[in-house]
Amino acid sequence: MVEFTCGELTDAPNKNYEKFFHKFTEIDTLSVEDWKPTHLIGYFVKKYYDEYGQKYKFKFNSTAPSKCFEVFQIKKLAQMLSADPAILKDYIDWVYENRVKKAKRRLTSISFMTVENIVNEYKFKILLNQRDDNKVERTTPLPDKFKNVFIQSGLTVSTYGELAFLAQISNMSKDMERAFEMAKLLGLDMSVLERVV
Repeated sequence: MVEFTCGELTDAPNKNYEKFFHKFTEIDTLSVEDWKPTHLIGYFVKKYYDEYGQKYKFKFNSTAPSKCFEVFQIKKLAQMLSADPAILKDYIDWVYENRVKKAKRRLTSISFMTVENIVNEYKFKILLNQRDDNKVERTTPLPDKFKNVFIQSGLTVSTYGELAFLAQISNMSKDMERAFEMAKLLGLDMSVLERVV
């Protein structure tokens, strides 16, 4: 792995990475709304350096920066959360403030930002609370801790829409009732199901 910090190019494996790294400095002049995955990575790298005082180590798993591990992770995050660069920047800030600062060890990969439970926590604590209509999409994935409770009861539930449908059943089986009770104990807010659209 080769190290890099914003504004300082060191050991770029090829000219493509040199160009890629030079784009990181655009975060200081470019409007956030115009940021591309490259700029979000540059912002992540800057936050990493500010937090740890060390350079983020790139994996360089591809000779083409557009296919590198870090770009893949940012695109994955966009699919999980939003393609809006302002939301992604805010998420990066939130992760550093709420997760990185509290971590017991130094994080070494950008992939910690795509952990499903962390993304969902941001969605429900921050993103959904900022929306005027405060609605939850039917296709929003359930956190694994809730999915697993229902799987143990013999029910396959993977989205909030599916869970909202189950909650409307008037003659629930005892297993289903126990699954809902267990999910509530794990932090399921039933009022969220009323906002599913």
